[in-house]
Amino acid sequence: MAILEKQLVTAAMALPPRERAKLAGLLLKSIETKKEREVAEVWAKEAESRSKAYRKGQLKAIPVEKAFGFSV
Repeated sequence: MAILEKQLVTAAMALPPRERAKLAGLLLKSIETKKEREVAEVWAKEAESRSKAYRKGQLKAIPVEKAFGFSV
């Protein structure tokens, strides 16, 4: 690992957990492809739509065991 990388890692690890999580999110977001961002956006819209439908009683929930075929 290069000296600058070591310095960055050391500085990042010294941050409080929430700040490290924020940094990690920013770093991950910076390497996402356009396609990955588009897919994530579509899924977010779908999740919001399903959530609204559930709250309005237009969509029924099923147990997680049935949805995934195993207990969590």
